[in-house]
Amino acid sequence: MSDDINRHILEELRKMNEKLDRLQENKRLSTPMKLVAIFLGFLIIGPLFAGVISYLLTFFDKA
Repeated sequence: MSDDINRHILEELRKMNEKLDRLQENKRLSTPMKLVAIFLGFLIIGPLFAGVISYLLTFFDKA
């Protein structure tokens, strides 16, 4: 009886692990999406960061 229950529990755990593996595989970004993210980062975040830094540097120039 307990062996039968243990087998059933192990089978359910295997099924759950397979489902988790499939879910994790589908969440990865493809290579084109990574390239788009990098491009947008340089195009938008880079100039924004440079603008903020140059704005902050004007406060230290008044010496």
